[in-house]
Amino acid sequence: MNRVGKYATSGTVDDIELMNMVFELTEKDKMIMWSEGYIDHVIDKLPEYARDILEDRKEKWEDTKAFYEKQLNEIINQEEFKMKLMGERKEFALFVMQCYPEFRSLLFLIYDGNLKDDDLRRFVYRRRFSSRKNYLH
Repeated sequence: MNRVGKYATSGTVDDIELMNMVFELTEKDKMIMWSEGYIDHVIDKLPEYARDILEDRKEKWEDTKAFYEKQLNEIINQEEFKMKLMGERKEFALFVMQCYPEFRSLLFLIYDGNLKDDDLRRFVYRRRFSSRKNYLH
């Protein structure tokens, strides 16, 4: 949790001070608050006139998450994917690495039955602010 989140969860919160802290945050830090799930608490503590600062961004990120969810559902509903999902993990891994390398972390969570909303949020964050560069060869 960043310092804005810690301040918003503390007992006494000055809404103007919190608003100034939010203004000083980078886009990356704001997205971290969303991906970790405490942005709603910060939005609730902001003054009424300043809430759209984070609400607009949150809506954009939620739309991106819904886009990736839709893509995952399309992959999951494919007959070939269902067959590989029922097979051995090694075969499934080779299939995922060959056909869907960009979704491999989420597809393995689906294989294990552990996919959660937080995982999708982290995936969207990593796609936006990835430190690994994908080079064309």
